[in-house]
Amino acid sequence: MTPTLELDGARPLAIISVHSCPFAEIGGGENGGMSVYLREVARALAARGLRSHIFTRRDDPGAPPHLDLPDGCHVVHIDAGPPKPLAKDDVFYHLPEFLHGVTEYAREEGVEFQLVHSHYWLSGWVGRRLGGLWGVPWLHTSHTLARVKDRDRPPGASPAARHRVAVEDEIVRDCNRLVSPTAQEVEDLAQLYGVERGCAAIVAPGVDPGTFAWRDPAPVRQALGIAEDAPVLLAVGRLERLKGMDTAIHALADLRGRGVAAELVVVGDDSGSGRAEAGGHRTEKARLLAVARDLEVDDVTHFAGSVAHDRLPEYYSLADVCVVPSYSESFGLVAIEAQACGTPVVASRVGGLRQLVIDGITGYTVARHDPHLYANAIAAILEDPERRASMSAAARQLARNYSWARTADRLVDVYAETIDSYDRAAEAVFA
Repeated sequence: MTPTLELDGARPLAIISVHSCPFAEIGGGENGGMSVYLREVARALAARGLRSHIFTRRDDPGAPPHLDLPDGCHVVHIDAGPPKPLAKDDVFYHLPEFLHGVTEYAREEGVEFQLVHSHYWLSGWVGRRLGGLWGVPWLHTSHTLARVKDRDRPPGASPAARHRVAVEDEIVRDCNRLVSPTAQEVEDLAQLYGVERGCAAIVAPGVDPGTFAWRDPAPVRQALGIAEDAPVLLAVGRLERLKGMDTAIHALADLRGRGVAAELVVVGDDSGSGRAEAGGHRTEKARLLAVARDLEVDDVTHFAGSVAHDRLPEYYSLADVCVVPSYSESFGLVAIEAQACGTPVVASRVGGLRQLVIDGITGYTVARHDPHLYANAIAAILEDPERRASMSAAARQLARNYSWARTADRLVDVYAETIDSYDRAAEAVFA
């Protein structure tokens, strides 16, 4: 459908990200791919003359109430619960306070928004009410879905809270438009939530080619103390069961048993889920260290902690293979960032990773969470330099199809279509 209504550059967009500030450090706590997505999209929209007010919960007492950034983004920290990091399930009980804070901000500042776009189920609870209160369209991006995570849940991971499932049912029933990163998520919404496929618009995330390109990895190799000729495996993500980092460690041990002197670098820090699911180890990092010790690969498993997003290319460039053994991924931003740097990827055959990693061309996808299968795929790349070079070139070529500019352009079209449909429906009601 061709939009009949242009977006209003004078009225900002209300972007709701309750549990995660897009401008916080990536890789720890609850900040991951969603934060990158929001930050980059807001910047790209601002470059097109569309201002965003990003509403997020204050989790630091020192965070300013308002934050104007030079790239055109405006962040509003809302007081809702104690100003400290909280587990996502605990944030749920402070959503009424968050909703009140957003509405008070809009009233006091005299700001009128042209639409609401919520991200993740917690924000969806807020977005549904704001859209109705302000009389504007409400769009929603899930980022993860409870029923998908439960279907693919790894051993030791907690099931989704019942109230999360209830809220997601409410979201898919009432929102004006669902925005999904891949066709696979649209299929999951249809099969697990009963959503009509035409109600969801596919808007793929992107990657910044100016940032994500090959860089000299020697300083990182030296800082981590990795042998100069050792092949390097890399795993990037929050430390929690869902990310499957223990599979990467088991695959490393399998390779070492074959005489492949590889080393593993793990980038990321504990999330709230990681700490909650760690059992007697207290943190997921401690549990993973115990796994590495039991397998006698702790001396070649390097935990780098959280790394600034713009420094990740140094780690991707260091790696011979990037391993993404997640049990569930709505998109899989790590996979596309790695490929932009020319690093082949071995990933689980789930969610958006099916789309992002072309099996046998830019890497391999693995059908089961079997470390031996991962080790086979990794070895096939490490032991064949010509294959790795071919995959590296193909990975770079694939990544060129994904850009934040393209994401923003598609999102503008979806926004305009949704506003147009919303206004025409309102006219029909009151005609």
